[in-house]
Amino acid sequence: MNQDELLYPKKGMFAMKKYRCLVCSYVYDPAAGDPDNSIDPGTAFEDLPDIWVCPECGADKDEFEAV
Repeated sequence: MNQDELLYPKKGMFAMKKYRCLVCSYVYDPAAGDPDNSIDPGTAFEDLPDIWVCPECGADKDEFEAV
């Protein structure tokens, strides 16, 4: 799936949800990924490694909520 497909899904496709850090308000956007931490664009929040933490404040994944 390319970035355009993520940003403009076809009928019947789901865009991946963004997630916001409850500690610092950083927003993880699956369309962008987290390239500074080797997370490719198109990686859903649910598919992030368990050891991934907020790149801004270091909060664990369980400190994020869907937006």
